[in-house]
Amino acid sequence: MNAKTSSKKDYFKLPFEVYFEGPLEVSQYEFKSNVRPKKFKDVKAVHLEQGEATGVTFVCHNNSGPELYCCMTVGHDEVDPDWLEFIDEEDIDFQSGTDFEVVLNGKEIKFVESDDEDIEDMDYCCSYVLTKYHLNEIKPDYIILDAKKSRIMINAEGYRLDENHLPIMTERVISLSEEDEDKYSDYSFCELWQAKSKWVKDTLEKDFPKEKDLRLAWETD
Repeated sequence: MNAKTSSKKDYFKLPFEVYFEGPLEVSQYEFKSNVRPKKFKDVKAVHLEQGEATGVTFVCHNNSGPELYCCMTVGHDEVDPDWLEFIDEEDIDFQSGTDFEVVLNGKEIKFVESDDEDIEDMDYCCSYVLTKYHLNEIKPDYIILDAKKSRIMINAEGYRLDENHLPIMTERVISLSEEDEDKYSDYSFCELWQAKSKWVKDTLEKDFPKEKDLRLAWETD
């Protein structure tokens, strides 16, 4: 007997949630300074915390098709893309911290490993903190379709899950085809460098608007 396939709703146009039991690697960046920065050159360092998170949930509010297809086919790049908004996590454990010196060379910003012990005593100084979860090609434990209404739980293969999160093999809510690959494969990736670059840009626009022409160097730690 073939599995039943539901076609009553176009789930590729409805908000959905994605849940990862994990653990997922997580990286968190913050700018630091020993003075109250008035210009970006007053920012002295970046502090990086790294660890693991479990029970992480994201939501996609603006689903036009490629986003859900990406999650179902495990097409994520390095870290969570902008179209996946973090909701919550069950636990997070930061296990290591590293300080980098911020070096300004012309219009380029670089993060450089530093042995300066004084960095540890500096204060966090800017508006934004960057937290990114390393999805790579990690398969979601389940996906919640139609997240604002019927909230149907499926696995990455499209089968409905029961209350114990086990697949009901006779109820396939979504069955992907080769046509779907042609239709929905145009989703955006996000590498960690891209996320850091956007974080730097957003920080400049918020805290140092006169210097928003600065940019993160491609070759940076």
